[in-house]
Amino acid sequence: MVDTRSSVIKGAGMITVEEFARLARLSRRQIDRLRERRPAGFPREYELGSGDSKYRRCPRFRLAEVERWLDSRALW
Repeated sequence: MVDTRSSVIKGAGMITVEEFARLARLSRRQIDRLRERRPAGFPREYELGSGDSKYRRCPRFRLAEVERWLDSRALW
């Protein structure tokens, strides 16, 4: 079985919302709801790109923060 976390861009510090959803085994819609509510401990979002209409904003998350959040939610 392949570890899902290691299949995300190796060595990259930032991941997309879609990659976050895949790691968390949640839908993109569920991640978007969490982004709106901002529960305690939820990873900070970073906007890449510019506000210029020519370029689309690309929200990213730090992989280390996402992994910490996922570990804090682990059921043992």
